[in-house]
Amino acid sequence: MKRKKSFEGLMSIFAGKATPQTRMRTWALHASVIEQKMNARAQEARHDYFENLYVLKNDDHRLVQMWAGNHPLSIKDQKQIQVEGGAALTVSQDKTLGHVVVFIYPYALYPNPVKPILWGVFDSPADITHGNWLDRIFLDYASCCRASSVVDQTAFTRDRLRMRWLILRSHILKLRGRSSMTTKVIKSRPSWGKRTIAGLAIAFGLLVAVTTLPSNLATLSGYSIPALWALWQSPPADDADAPKSSLPAPDKELVKEIPVSIVPHVPEPTVTAVTPDLIAMPVIKGRYTFCPSEGDQDNPKLLDLLYDVRANAGQMAFFDVQVGIDCVLSTEPDYRAPFYRIEEPGVVNYLMRVPLMDKGNLTESKQWISVERNPATLWEMYSDNGSAIAIHNGDDSRNPLSRFQPHVEGMTDILFGPYSIKESYDDDAITFDLNASFLDRTALQQATAIAKELRNVRAVGAKTE
Repeated sequence: MKRKKSFEGLMSIFAGKATPQTRMRTWALHASVIEQKMNARAQEARHDYFENLYVLKNDDHRLVQMWAGNHPLSIKDQKQIQVEGGAALTVSQDKTLGHVVVFIYPYALYPNPVKPILWGVFDSPADITHGNWLDRIFLDYASCCRASSVVDQTAFTRDRLRMRWLILRSHILKLRGRSSMTTKVIKSRPSWGKRTIAGLAIAFGLLVAVTTLPSNLATLSGYSIPALWALWQSPPADDADAPKSSLPAPDKELVKEIPVSIVPHVPEPTVTAVTPDLIAMPVIKGRYTFCPSEGDQDNPKLLDLLYDVRANAGQMAFFDVQVGIDCVLSTEPDYRAPFYRIEEPGVVNYLMRVPLMDKGNLTESKQWISVERNPATLWEMYSDNGSAIAIHNGDDSRNPLSRFQPHVEGMTDILFGPYSIKESYDDDAITFDLNASFLDRTALQQATAIAKELRNVRAVGAKTE
């Protein structure tokens, strides 16, 4: 064992700046890592993307590539069907210096070519597999695929903005790459210049903190710095120097002779505690279903749930909700249906895309909400691209009451307890995220009382049945 340690220590002294020979020699090892992560992303795309992704590793050309297939379009131009394709992510190594180059090819309409986007140049294969560089590359590749595809209609606004920024940065990198002195090469360890600047910034921050510490202490204590200095230098006060009262001391014998009944009773001051008015926690409860049937007591109008959730957006509400899902659990989501359910790791989404209605036709609006709810409010809460309720199953013991149980016995989603409702917009669509929140003492007492009352009502209903 001692010989092995001494041998490793001896070899470590030869480790220095990566040479072209070292970069070329280590390509095979890191290319396998890149291929493995590309295969993992391609497998993920089988569930979340409309197109299968393919991976190729060519050791002769020192290339690892992931690309999507071709998609025929329904538009005909000059009696020829147009085809969309060419979206690829290419990682290749320069055979001269051993640098690694990353290109992103967006979708293009054949036979019109699209220039590739130069994502970055890495100093060696070890640098691209270090840290989270590959994850950032995959995210940008997915954004470019969504933003450039005609078939895929799921692009966000940020995807298009990100693709424009990557194209602009690609032009800048190509201009800087014309000279070896200005080429921007990504390294796992920052350069000496960056480390020097970071060290100076840290030193300056520590210097500011040390020099302002006395002033901060003085501010917290309520004294000025001269007052603190004088207080520290002043000698401790002696009992002899304390001011004496000019009143004569009472006679001890006289005090003993005074009866207790003569001593007046002074009532102690009573302080009335002022308690701020507590805002009652709203309660959202009901039984809903994706699968209405005759004789079913569950409410098929899921817009009632959306109605109540949006009415309490931006605050915390107590949920006692059950949703029947037995007919949609094992099927693919029907994106043309008014209501459909998508379950992902850690979150369940209820997506609602009801057909557009005449604003003045209240009769048609009532088919989506119950009688006690205002049909005119439906237009104020409805979004053109649909609305969604995202229930996050964060089982991290944030409070002892909240729990979300998806597909209980393959039939019901159960949501119980206090959840915060966060509202967000994107491309004329609205999403309400429900998350279990941390509760202070007052909110926990209030939520516990609500839970106890709901359980008592449920128990009474079970006895009457």
